[in-house]
Formats: sequence, structure tokens, C-alpha cells
Amino acid sequence: MNFLNIKSIEHLLLKYAKQLKSIETVNKKQLAIIAQTIYDKWDASDKYYGDWQVGFGGICHLIADEIASHLNTMGIYAQTVSSEAEVHVYVVAQTKEGVFLIDIPPHLYETGGGYNWKKIPEIIFDEDYIVIYNLSSNPQNFQEYVEYYEEEEEED
Repeated sequence: MNFLNIKSIEHLLLKYAKQLKSIETVNKKQLAIIAQTIYDKWDASDKYYGDWQVGFGGICHLIADEIASHLNTMGIYAQTVSSEAEVHVYVVAQTKEGVFLIDIPPHLYETGGGYNWKKIPEIIFDEDYIVIYNLSSNPQNFQEYVEYYEEEEEED
């Protein structure tokens, strides 16, 4: 970050906050459609190999990857995070209101544990499946919630 053009820390924070998008721009229905598309393609019916992409594993990481990608295309900085408490992947997003966890709990669409999961049949994702939880009201705390964080170089 180039500090030569910064008048004060308040100026920097104000400039930074103006660049961040609001959590209100996140459309839960769109996220449910993304998850539904991945779920519908999941076919672990092959008794020897399971699904061509995940074997007998679950799809939470695929869902999280697509949600993070979607949020990033919207201008919301988002990363996937592997849970330390269970074998699960979710999204952490940085917005002007703070840092948010965005997830679809895996027990809603799959059963199992570890790296061996089975599809719960005939699931229809809707907005109620999407969990958005505020981790911090300070967007600057984003790096505390992700595994890898690199600040972008600021150009003026």
C-alpha cells in the first residue's frame, strides 16, 4: 500500500469503505440457484468411483467455490474457508457492514461425515438454506477469518 498520498487514517478508512459493497446486495435466491445447479449435477451412483468429480465426497467445497466466485464478480471480496471444527467449506465475505460467513449447512443436502457423503435425494434449495452470519462489524478484520489474505496494492 502506498502511504504517500494518504492524508490521514480517517481518509484511508473512508476511501476504503466507499469501495466495499453492501451485504444487502447479496441475493439469497441467486445463491440457492447456484447451489441447486451443483447439487443437480452431483451423481455418486457409480458403486466403485462415486461421482466423477468428488468420488464419494461431499459437494460443500464446490458450492462454496461457486458462491465465492459469484460474490467476487459482484464486487464483494470473498474467499472459501475450510472449517477447523468439521470437514466442511464455507465462504467469508468482506462488505462495508463488516465480515460475514455465508454458508449452506451440509446436513440440509447430504449425509455422512469426513470424506464420505451421500446425497439426500430430491432436495430443492431455497433462500432459507442460505446462512449469512456477521462475524465482525469491522471490514478491516477480514484477514482474521480467512486462511490466506493479501492486501491489494492501492493506486492513486
